[in-house]
Amino acid sequence: MMPPRDLALVALVILAWGSNFSAMKIALEELPPLLFVGLRFAILVPFIPFFPRPASWPAILAIGALINAGQFGFLFSAMQADVTAGLASLILQSQAPLTILLAWLVYGERITWVQGLGVGLAACGLAGFGLASGGNITVTGLGLILCGALCWASGNLVFRRLPGVDMLALFLWASLVPPLPMLGLSLMTETADPWGEIMALSPAGWGAVVYVALISTVLGYSIWGTLLSRHPAALVTPFALLIPVVGLATAAIVLGERVTGAEALAGLTVLAGLALAVLGPRYAALRASRRAPPAP
Repeated sequence: MMPPRDLALVALVILAWGSNFSAMKIALEELPPLLFVGLRFAILVPFIPFFPRPASWPAILAIGALINAGQFGFLFSAMQADVTAGLASLILQSQAPLTILLAWLVYGERITWVQGLGVGLAACGLAGFGLASGGNITVTGLGLILCGALCWASGNLVFRRLPGVDMLALFLWASLVPPLPMLGLSLMTETADPWGEIMALSPAGWGAVVYVALISTVLGYSIWGTLLSRHPAALVTPFALLIPVVGLATAAIVLGERVTGAEALAGLTVLAGLALAVLGPRYAALRASRRAPPAP
């Protein structure tokens, strides 16, 4: 069991990551999505000299392309007009069952029946969002977020080859990847004057961009890395299931978002699937260890 101090740190990082989606929505009211991706990571580049390079360049480039650029490029594009902040925080967590499926396809990792049930439930919930589209989410928005979740899941396969890596240092070094490509794509598809868009940001817009860049990444991963250094990953990582709960609550308070009945049912189905996929195998292993006869 974690001491109260570490439980408070868990609550702080989950609050930072859950509320992050509302900050994204605020920034996207003033910035086009691809330009926002580039600016968000450009802010982090000055921190790189303070951290030793944490992994090989291929790993850094892969994380930068898949998670920093791919995930957030799709996510921000969806959030600008096609999905609310609260639902985005929930649907993006489909990266968990997608990671399980990709690990099976790429690495041949076994999927337990509990994980399979969890993946199936999550898929049913996502299908429910497709059927309920038109309220707080469109089919286009759902597809874009699922593309972002797939990029995140693909990046997770890279993480599996980097045990014990400093997560904060890796994300900071990987922030070298998005700025120039996102600026180029923004010039081609979004705006002819990216500098003017940035200079026109209001104080609220700048506050949201800085919050997303510094609080979510620097503060969030610093605390998360500290917790993982003190406790087993199996004890820490399940708390991430609370991120969409905080995301939905924060969006309701800050942005006045409301979830329809059909969306709530789909969301509960996704959460149930995530819980089974993430916690089910650990619970089964715990029960098996308790039933095992004591060593002679």
